[in-house]
Amino acid sequence: MTLQQIETLPQSATVDRLDRQMIVILDFGSQYSELIARRIRETQVYSEVLSYRTTADHLRQMAPKGIILSGGPNSVYDTGAPHCDPEIWHLGIPILGVCYGMQLMVQQLGGGVERADRGEYGKAALYIDDPTDLFTNVDDGTTMWMSHGDSATQLPDGFELLAHTENTPCAAIAHHERKLYGVQFHPEVVHSIGGLALIRNFVYHICDCEPTWTTAAFVEESIREIRAKVGDKRVLLALSGGVDSSTLAFLLHKAIGDQLTCMFIDQGFMRKYEPERLVKLFEEQFHIAVQYVDARDRFLERIVGVTDPEEKRKRIGHEFIQVFEEESKRLGPFDYLAQGTLYPDVIESADTNVDPQTGERVAVKIKSHHNVGGLPKDLRFKLVEPLRKLFKDEVRKVGRSIGLPEEIVNRHPFPDRD
Repeated sequence: MTLQQIETLPQSATVDRLDRQMIVILDFGSQYSELIARRIRETQVYSEVLSYRTTADHLRQMAPKGIILSGGPNSVYDTGAPHCDPEIWHLGIPILGVCYGMQLMVQQLGGGVERADRGEYGKAALYIDDPTDLFTNVDDGTTMWMSHGDSATQLPDGFELLAHTENTPCAAIAHHERKLYGVQFHPEVVHSIGGLALIRNFVYHICDCEPTWTTAAFVEESIREIRAKVGDKRVLLALSGGVDSSTLAFLLHKAIGDQLTCMFIDQGFMRKYEPERLVKLFEEQFHIAVQYVDARDRFLERIVGVTDPEEKRKRIGHEFIQVFEEESKRLGPFDYLAQGTLYPDVIESADTNVDPQTGERVAVKIKSHHNVGGLPKDLRFKLVEPLRKLFKDEVRKVGRSIGLPEEIVNRHPFPDRD
């Protein structure tokens, strides 16, 4: 199926299959776990990063099409090294172990892993012994990125050797019948020339996924979810003019129209005439009303005589909270606060705040890239975060698809760089 065919799939058909087309990445502390998720998304298949502690029962309920075990800094034989639930090997779901993930697979299934006589770091030529399945259309001798001090020394029963390097006899392995695969390198990094082809083989040929993760599917699904969650309630969005908040404003306006209130706080630190241009663009061209708050003097007064950049940042953040509190009470009441939380924020932070009565997340702070402080405890909103499944490049694609102009889609934070 070509990319053109993917993008013209009937939206209803795409969305109906969206939840079933998923690859789960179990994170063992690798710096590349998020990158694996991005590479899966590039194949038009949805992916999520979960803790290695995720149980087999939870994975069974999620019903992913495949599971990837990430790399990690530990040795599998170390005391306290992270291990996954051993029942995942019996789920009948295809699994790909990457680096540490492969070593864990070998150890838990009865093989052997030991400290290598010589570690392998950096680029290495990969020689393919079995060019089927995982290595279909991957060139023999292609470059892959290595980063390991341990190696598999004995394969578990039923496993076969797929590839090797000059230094590592077991660079890739498989149990074809159980669809269990392991690679001792990192196919997700750009240095691995045949890495993306290998990932596509796992996603499409081994996991039998379909390319359902499209912008059209996401927009339709999000609009439906926003309407179901918000109902007839009012939503407040702190508009900054960046691609995240602007895309969020467009998406929310498509879903709930005038139930959305966009507040733009002008702190006096933007490009010349940019606030005026932004408000005019939203109101006149896109018919999205923006409550403009001119707080320039307040912000500038807060930093008079202050030269330390960190102190300036704290004062600006504190003042932003004060202005936001005052204006939200003036314009409110509101039931929901919309935030442009992205998927990297979700991955990197396990800090969620849950209302003990409703079970819903509540806002105790606006995103840290907008300010540095928390909202007052008595100023409570339920959160609506439609972009929390997306990476930054996916937000730009969604923005374009719903009509956001290129000047905002490609906008970079002030100041510009030559």
